[in-house]
Amino acid sequence: MGIEDKSRIEELKKSLYSRNAVDIRTKRRANFKHKDFDVKTGWDEPDKILNEVDMTKLNDTYEDHSMSFFTKLLIASAVFFIIALGIGSYIVWNGSNIVSVNNVDIQVTGPINVAGGEPVSLNVQVFNKNNIKLEVVDLSMTFPDGTANPDNVTQELKTYRELMDDIEPGGMSQKTVRAAIFGEENSKKTIRVKVEYRVKGSNALNYKEKDYEVLVSSSPISLTVDSYKEVTSGQEFSVAVTIKSNSNDVLKNLVLKGSYPFGFTYLSSSLKPIGADNSSWKIGDIPPKSKRTVTIKGKLDGQNEESRIFRFVAGAASAKSDKDIGTQYIASTQELKIKKPFISVNVALGGNELSQEYVGRFNDPIQAEVTWFNNLEVPISDAEIHVKLSGSAFDKAAVSPQQGFYKSENNEIIWNKVTTRELGSIAAGESGKVTFTLTPKDLSSGGRSVVNPGMNIDVSVSGSRLSESNVPQSIVSSATRHIKVPSEATLSGVAVRSFGPFENTGPMPPQAEKPTTYTVIWTIYNASGNISNAQVAASLPPYVKWAGRTSPEGEDIRYNAVNGQIIWNIGSVGAYTGSGATKKEVSFQVVLQPSIAQVGQALTLVNDATMAATDDFTGIELKSVQPAVNTNLGTDPAFKDGDGAVTK
Repeated sequence: MGIEDKSRIEELKKSLYSRNAVDIRTKRRANFKHKDFDVKTGWDEPDKILNEVDMTKLNDTYEDHSMSFFTKLLIASAVFFIIALGIGSYIVWNGSNIVSVNNVDIQVTGPINVAGGEPVSLNVQVFNKNNIKLEVVDLSMTFPDGTANPDNVTQELKTYRELMDDIEPGGMSQKTVRAAIFGEENSKKTIRVKVEYRVKGSNALNYKEKDYEVLVSSSPISLTVDSYKEVTSGQEFSVAVTIKSNSNDVLKNLVLKGSYPFGFTYLSSSLKPIGADNSSWKIGDIPPKSKRTVTIKGKLDGQNEESRIFRFVAGAASAKSDKDIGTQYIASTQELKIKKPFISVNVALGGNELSQEYVGRFNDPIQAEVTWFNNLEVPISDAEIHVKLSGSAFDKAAVSPQQGFYKSENNEIIWNKVTTRELGSIAAGESGKVTFTLTPKDLSSGGRSVVNPGMNIDVSVSGSRLSESNVPQSIVSSATRHIKVPSEATLSGVAVRSFGPFENTGPMPPQAEKPTTYTVIWTIYNASGNISNAQVAASLPPYVKWAGRTSPEGEDIRYNAVNGQIIWNIGSVGAYTGSGATKKEVSFQVVLQPSIAQVGQALTLVNDATMAATDDFTGIELKSVQPAVNTNLGTDPAFKDGDGAVTK
């Protein structure tokens, strides 16, 4: 710092603390010269005022200053507001061209309840409530499992797709779609309807969906699974799967496919499987009102109280492979619970060990077998088996026990260690069996009313075991079987001349090359239960002609001149009434014209006649055959020996 600078600093200090120091503001003010300005008080001459300002100096003052951030933000906000205002105005004035999916409506018109397998028509209408046309309108429908082509039910129908007409603003387009829906009775099925569309000037693909539900009110086919409700782990058992036709048409090319639960081991089946996994069977065609049953044997391994589910599906074979299902008609399941009883017991009837109803026959012996198995890890002692018999078809005089003691006064068979030595002590894991025979009795021959006859078999096995504390405990296991007996519906046929609803003409005995008329009477006797779908079929020999006369007039009996076949459609016949079997009867007239070569022979008038019907109580098919009737009229009181042979 120089000497001059120090002097100035010292002088400044003195002036700060001196009472006589001159005010620095006065010294600064002295450096400025005073100048007067004429300031206008109004805006009457703005251009003149502006010209008086030195614009060059003003520009020089601000040319080095850049625009601030907040100024830029303010300008950008103003621009955005102007653009937004423009877009809003455009939407207000031109909003009619904006498409909303909420303005597209789908309506499906069709039946709410459908009969399974019957063709149904669904009318799909698409409404456009927008103010712009919908273009390239694509209708697609997704059907549930079990839907088929109505023109060929063996072809599965999974999806349907078709282009609809363009839909003008406020307009509508529609399509009718046909399908055949199969499923379990009273099951709900959902159909998914989807419409895709575009609008002019846009590449966006829009769509609208809607679900339509239908209820399957009936099914042309039923599928039942019958087996034990409970099984022991490792125990062999059977599962019976029955397919029954409820249709009036033949169900063609059916396939049954099963799904086995975890732990199940397949052993055998009544019908040979068609797949390597032993879970598919080719059923083939099922006539109207008929049924097919597949019995599967196996065993199930698992822990106590575990549940297992068997699932079976029936449907038409696929066009690509007859081992696969193309159209699923119906599905059914059966749940089994794995139990560990102290002792298990089972009753087999006629070799059938399923816990289902057994169908027997009047006067036909039934072989019954009671088996037991000790599931404990300790022996069972003093075991006893009791079989209690009952039912309207039970005949206490037709019971034959093997080894056991039959107490006829209370209809009970007993086996114990006295009658059967191995019941004294049953070792852990040991099994055995006892057998007996019983025969259902037809009581209708005695004039008694027996409607829907049957028998009950109730089996109980008891014994003792030592508990963990060496205290004896009683154990009991039981099983029940029911036997149904179908009606004894029979067909009889006779030929007469001297009586009946028609007057018969011609020589008696018949003569060669001359016509002689006879009346044939068919009668169906129904003993003990209602039958349905009854029909009788027979044929005429070539030398016998149909006279065209039948009685009563209301009976449905027809003759086919091409093959000479006679068909009598009977329908239903009621059960036995008590005073005499309910019967159906029809009479028809035939004309016999023998040849010279048949002289000396008794000739057949009607060949063997066969009656087929369904027993409503048991569901089985009934059959009765009436041998051919000939000119030996044994039931006609006017008939004499020798009247049956043809003469010259």
